[in-house]
Amino acid sequence: MKITAVRSTPLAIPLERPFHWSSGHQLGANLVLWTVETDEGVEGYGESICEEPAAVEAYGRLIAERFLGRSPGDVESILGAVWREGRWRFTPHFSNQILSGIEGACWDAWGKVHDLPVAAFLGGRVRDEVDLMAFPQGETAAELAAHAAELVESGARVVYVKVGRPDAEDEAIVSAVRHAVGPDLLLRVDANEAWSVPEAIDRIRVLEPYGIDWVEQPVAAGNVSGLAHLRRSVGTKIAADQAVYTTGELRTVLELEAADVVVIGHHETGGLWRLRQLAYLAEAHGVLVNRHACMESALSTLTAAQAAACIPNLTIGNQAMHQLLAETLVASPAPVPFAGALRLPDGPGVGVELDREAVERAHDRYQRQGAYSSIEPVGGHT
Repeated sequence: MKITAVRSTPLAIPLERPFHWSSGHQLGANLVLWTVETDEGVEGYGESICEEPAAVEAYGRLIAERFLGRSPGDVESILGAVWREGRWRFTPHFSNQILSGIEGACWDAWGKVHDLPVAAFLGGRVRDEVDLMAFPQGETAAELAAHAAELVESGARVVYVKVGRPDAEDEAIVSAVRHAVGPDLLLRVDANEAWSVPEAIDRIRVLEPYGIDWVEQPVAAGNVSGLAHLRRSVGTKIAADQAVYTTGELRTVLELEAADVVVIGHHETGGLWRLRQLAYLAEAHGVLVNRHACMESALSTLTAAQAAACIPNLTIGNQAMHQLLAETLVASPAPVPFAGALRLPDGPGVGVELDREAVERAHDRYQRQGAYSSIEPVGGHT
């Protein structure tokens, strides 16, 4: 079986409600759906997250040239050919986001032709379910707490909230959410690089009485030595996220003992194959892995679950953000849970059937209005 074409479809999907984090708020998701076509009539589907689909499409067409004429199962060989070309090394993070969608589509096609789930090619499952966090949304502490109380009814064991906003209401938010969910659930917070090292030490010490399981990426991604110093200075566990997109970045974090857990996803690592490899590297250092989510559809969540199910050092409370979108691109399985246990589909490949009408609506929306801004004033386009 050979790849005959790689097609891209830009998408724009509104969110259920504004998404608030340390950089502002967001009203919609921009995605690129990749379709890998083969000479046996089998198609595979993958998804790239993005800020501007037009840029991803243009860059992706160049990368896709290395996939044409190859078997969709030749992932390691294809990735090697891509990275031997120096032009991709100048933008490794951006290139990885594009590669993740095309590579995921290859695995989907490869699994379909062999009538096997993608997990079978990534070492095999060590679990049939991936545990997902509860991710409450809202602008105020009261709204976040109320939503958190609703979500824990779904069976979630981990609640996750964003902190580090400019208005510095972190303690009020964490206090309200902790009170709403009770003392037993794990509570994790993510500052998205919002603090300097001294600020992070002070802020985390204020939050520690509320029983924080870990703080994700509290300082700038490039300041790994500062992250290590922070980890030695507080009692709460530290998670690295934006600091560990590539193998070299992860190696630095592990060597400096800068994190108790690494939060990584296939969109950042360049696909499921590299995600599995980075997870193994973390396991060799005795470090846990938490699956990272982005502003993505359920296609990405279910694609990532194929790799997550194969990772022995995976934590509970893995990230999911597909539920933030106002509509899903997935017709089956449905519904896709957004907290608690996500059971892997039984079908071949990723095990997903696309909602073709939803894809068409999202594509038409992008053609009419263009991409959503990542930071949008209230009242922007929908």
